[in-house]
Amino acid sequence: MPVHAALAGHERAMNADVAHPLMRELELPYPLVVGKVGAGEWPSTVPDRLVFAGRAPVRVGESLDEARAAVEAVVAAAGDGAASVRWRGGQFAPGETPADDPFAVLVRDAVSAERGAPARVAGVPWGADMRLFCARGIPCVMVGPRGIELAHAVDERVRVEDLLSVARTILRVAWGFSSRPA
Repeated sequence: MPVHAALAGHERAMNADVAHPLMRELELPYPLVVGKVGAGEWPSTVPDRLVFAGRAPVRVGESLDEARAAVEAVVAAAGDGAASVRWRGGQFAPGETPADDPFAVLVRDAVSAERGAPARVAGVPWGADMRLFCARGIPCVMVGPRGIELAHAVDERVRVEDLLSVARTILRVAWGFSSRPA
């Protein structure tokens, strides 16, 4: 329980003073997510350990090493020597392409043309492969169907019209590349 409370406090602290303007607009910009929990070996015994797996928050502009060190310090202080952290599996660094980058402008214009209204630029609190492109200096943006209410849910689905809209947007971006001066 002390580790749980300390991690909840860490999440609150990470979200208390958010510097990035797009992330500041979100209700919870940097969530600490626990997606898997396991304890005990048999229903009638007191568990000797609890293991959980999740995703630690990493602020835009912060390195993975800095974020890991912060979580490790919180767990070490709260766990009184009995808790430890191991980093395995998916680890998501932030990724960002400046809004004035020519590629970002091209995509924003394509979305605006497809939807008939100005595209909304927003920060997002989830991990994405975009970070891999950005880390290598390749401009990248995320565009998808409206709403994420059913993302990764048991009944995950997208409306056909929204899928077609994204496809048309991708075609607009490709056309924009082909019509640019060399």
